Amino acid sequence: MFEGFEELSDKDFYDKAMAGEKPAVVLLTTPNNPQNTAFYEALVKYQKLYGDKINFFWLDVSKHTSAEDLGVFSYPTVLYFRDTMELDRHDYLPSEEEVERAIRRLLRL
Repeated sequence: MFEGFEELSDKDFYDKAMAGEKPAVVLLTTPNNPQNTAFYEALVKYQKLYGDKINFFWLDVSKHTSAEDLGVFSYPTVLYFRDTMELDRHDYLPSEEEVERAIRRLLRL
């Protein structure tokens, strides 16, 4: 659905996204949401730039409940994880500067 992003399930959310070897960006979304494309376009540039240093994932919240466990109830939402910690969250369409700041924080730049 989102080229360059790996799909997550509840089963692998913690191991891959939260506690993975690399920091992670996770796009939580519902199918056919009209904002999906805008969120994806805000992130795909960074996936192409930093895909070797950061894992990029997406989760269909209509099939999985991990988002509820994290207190996310508005979709799409982007979460940024490093070392099991959520470092940032955008439950609105972030500006390029906001995404850049979150990515830099993930990479400790």
